[in-house]
Amino acid sequence: MANLIWSTADLLRGHFRASEYGSVLLPFTVLRRLECRNLLRGQSLVFQVHAGTDPLDALRAMHDNAPAELAGLLDQLDLYAIASRLSDLGLLPQVIARFAMLNLGEQAVSDIEMGSIFDELVRRLAETMADLSGEHFTAPDLTALLAKLILAPDAARLARRTALIRIYDPVCGGGGSLMALWAAAGQMSPVELFGQDINRASSALTSATLLMHGLDPGGIAFGDTLSNDAHPDTTFDYMVAAPPFGVEWKMAEEQVKNEAALGDAGRFGAGLPRINDGSLLFLQHMLAKMRPPEDGGSRLAVLFHGRPLFAGALGSGESEIRRWIFENDLLETVVALPERLLYNTNIPTYIWVLTNRKEPSRAGNVILMDCRRHFAAMRRSLAGKSRYLTTEQISEITAIRRSATATDTGAPNVAKVVPVADFRHERIVGGVPRVGYQIRPFDFFSIALGDGFAPLSSVVQVIRPLRPAGANWPLLTAKDLDRPDLSAADLDTVGGKSPVTPCTAGDVVGGPGGWHLLPPEFGEAFTRMFVLRPLRRTGRALCEFLNAPQNTGYSYGLHPPTDLPVPAEVLNDERFSDDLEDLRRSRTDLARITTGILPNVFEGTRADLAETRRVVRVALAEAVLTTELLQPLEDPIWRAEYAYPFPIAALARHYRIAASPAQRKEALLKLGESVARTIGGLALAVLVGRNDNRMSGALRDQFNRAATWGTWNWMIKNLRTPGPVPELPELDSILDDNGTHNLLIQALKFRNDSGHSFGVQPAHELEEEIAQIEPVVQLTLESASWLAQLQYDLVDRCEYTGTGFRLIGRRLRGSHPDWEPFERLVSDPVTPHRVYVNGPSNAAAIELWPTASAELCPKCRQWEFFVINEVHRRTATLRSGRDHEIDRQLT
Repeated sequence: MANLIWSTADLLRGHFRASEYGSVLLPFTVLRRLECRNLLRGQSLVFQVHAGTDPLDALRAMHDNAPAELAGLLDQLDLYAIASRLSDLGLLPQVIARFAMLNLGEQAVSDIEMGSIFDELVRRLAETMADLSGEHFTAPDLTALLAKLILAPDAARLARRTALIRIYDPVCGGGGSLMALWAAAGQMSPVELFGQDINRASSALTSATLLMHGLDPGGIAFGDTLSNDAHPDTTFDYMVAAPPFGVEWKMAEEQVKNEAALGDAGRFGAGLPRINDGSLLFLQHMLAKMRPPEDGGSRLAVLFHGRPLFAGALGSGESEIRRWIFENDLLETVVALPERLLYNTNIPTYIWVLTNRKEPSRAGNVILMDCRRHFAAMRRSLAGKSRYLTTEQISEITAIRRSATATDTGAPNVAKVVPVADFRHERIVGGVPRVGYQIRPFDFFSIALGDGFAPLSSVVQVIRPLRPAGANWPLLTAKDLDRPDLSAADLDTVGGKSPVTPCTAGDVVGGPGGWHLLPPEFGEAFTRMFVLRPLRRTGRALCEFLNAPQNTGYSYGLHPPTDLPVPAEVLNDERFSDDLEDLRRSRTDLARITTGILPNVFEGTRADLAETRRVVRVALAEAVLTTELLQPLEDPIWRAEYAYPFPIAALARHYRIAASPAQRKEALLKLGESVARTIGGLALAVLVGRNDNRMSGALRDQFNRAATWGTWNWMIKNLRTPGPVPELPELDSILDDNGTHNLLIQALKFRNDSGHSFGVQPAHELEEEIAQIEPVVQLTLESASWLAQLQYDLVDRCEYTGTGFRLIGRRLRGSHPDWEPFERLVSDPVTPHRVYVNGPSNAAAIELWPTASAELCPKCRQWEFFVINEVHRRTATLRSGRDHEIDRQLT
């Protein structure tokens, strides 16, 4: 039904922008539903139009006869204005005719079904609005997490409750957060929803969404929550909000300050934040609407950017608000989220969970959770959102938070319980002692730290500002850092008495997200930026670490940089730093190459406009080609197709081009199994090589029946469990908690579970299963990215050169089935007509015989790559990707 409704957009193309389709389709959907349910107290719009009434007049008559609350909703949805525009374009009768075909009555479409249809239309509206979506919509994966964090601790309590539950969102936007809470709480207790939004279209959309779900939209209000509370003297059981980031509250300044002067009798008695960010005002507003603890109390969750955690000097409004929250023990949990989860922003974000009814075991403590690594990559980014939380990850985060206690978090790499007193700090300001509370970003960074981490002060010296002697001295500024040949001799000289910091070659200068290493030939200068002096020649590694996205949220203006936890073990490794310098040069070369391919089309003087147009067309073709070539750099499926060993690459291509959901699911599972088969085959080859290239009885027993996914998983574990693998060091970490082996086990479990389905599965079920398994397979491919560096070489000849040996043969790589010629020199001879695997870290090539072979297939007369599949006595059956088989005798 949602597809049918959205198909009406075909009439709008060329007259409306894609971002406007929803503004037409949603109001008419609401109108048709109300009409089919006979709620508008008049003859139907279609009847009046067929009777010869002008469509606009008929629409106005329906509006005038409708109940006041429904007429008001249609006004907020701008139905008449939209209809007038359609009428001017001559499209109104056609649009009415399309909707007249839909039977949206209760007998045909239940409230549950209608709600699902409308939710799907809203989702499509969010996608088409692109750059505007962040203003009106919170991503559904985030609303689901917010709802679970709020309600999960009370599941048992809610199951017993019969009284009405009140839920509230003071910045309700499109209503996604409210509906997520309703969906979770409504299954346990009756629910009443309230909300308010300063945007008329957003509050109308929320009201329409509730109405389409069969809910009462009377609790949704339009207006500025800060200056005009639409629900005064009302308290709520649960609250949720995603206030706009960094939006000033100047328009409400007078009313807010008047209410702040009331102290505890108003909503803003704890303090007022700076005028350019009202986030903490919305939080105070919500805390003022908590039920008293003796009446059951309340719990709320709010989505913030990083600054409310720590911004503001002691005694400032932000600091005083935090002090009030901590000293009243209201903060229960703070969750650090991955970047790029939200629309149109990639700044670090955090969920605060607050309550006035903490369990006694958690009193006086705050749970900190570092969930920045809990995400899956989207195949296609949407308005800057390129990551999402899977259902399993949401459940995992919720479970960890629910089980965390003061002595055991159950997940030490994700969560820790911190006493409130640990966030307290004091300072004498103007002779007056000041107390404040802060949660610094590195409090989250340090949760998962293991051996090898230490404070930044262990690897660098922080250079302090001073007042330089002399009238003039070279000043290094941020704009100078991008010069290709940076030298102090080329800097502008300035004077003055303000403090500046000396810097020299090898220093790391800059600030959060913008650190730069001064080159060896730089010389000496001064700067107003931070200056870090590495204790060893490891500045490049330090730059790389400090510029990592997860470290850019650290505020050096508020906290000493010496406290930042860093991987001291690798930052003190000069070889590691040299490798990173080579990596930086490669990045620079790549940027130079792409810039050269797509230069500015107006570069140089062009008097011939026809030539300029031709250059633009050529540049556009080059841009399309460049985008196609660079696609593998972003998408792990494309990367596997282009660069991984052939068995994986071929199946990656099959998945990418699969047409139907059934084909996509089958190809995806085969792709996961191919990773297990490839790595398991390497593990088997190493085990056989350790036994003088003979398969032991224990190994042959694994192939009494045809090899399965589980066979290859067993092979990987059997090789790695006893200890390191010097033959292929990349396998050393494969059994880690987040290593490839565990991911393969997850994928296999899904394959086995989904294999119990009988009959033809509906497309939506297949899509749901694909959405669950795709992130696991993608993570598996990413965790095994080292496979792209391996070379599978079939040696045809091994020739002695007098000083070594020349290997001549063919190489198989990527999804193309042809073998490419190669030639290289080695120091030791190898046996011809066998396949050898070479990589950057294995000292000697790994011989795949007798576990794999490349031969001319007797069935199709093409060269194919065969992998051992079954062993009977001493006869091995090897199978190719086309399921062709050959038999070979084992020694």
